[in-house]
Amino acid sequence: MGARGRLLMLRGFLEKLCAELNLAPAAKRNDGKSYSFHFSGETEVFFADLYPGVEMRAVICACPINRREDLFIHLMRANLLGQGTGGARIGLDDKEKNLTLSLGLPYEMKYDAFKGAFEEFVNHLVYWRGSVAKFEKNETV
Repeated sequence: MGARGRLLMLRGFLEKLCAELNLAPAAKRNDGKSYSFHFSGETEVFFADLYPGVEMRAVICACPINRREDLFIHLMRANLLGQGTGGARIGLDDKEKNLTLSLGLPYEMKYDAFKGAFEEFVNHLVYWRGSVAKFEKNETV
């Protein structure tokens, strides 16, 4: 499958997801290789063609400055074998200002598997946003 076919498949999946969730078509093509998808007011998920595969990525939050090393240790434990992230990875954006959650998906995927992966991804995104917020307030993580 060529790059155009992969992006059309991804766009079709996103359009079907919008229809099922009663959302206005929200997938926006950013460039030749990616889409952004506004899932809710503050949640934007990016989908990029990795060839092979598709990346699903979102910003968790701005990276806290206080106790940064302690937070990174906690996040590395969550990343270990994907146990705390559902197979996704927590990292930093290219400017090291935001914590991100990213997940690689294969192309050979049916819509139901894509939808399940998206739902799990968003659930982990919401969880980690709350967890980092608690960490910033010096609450137990």
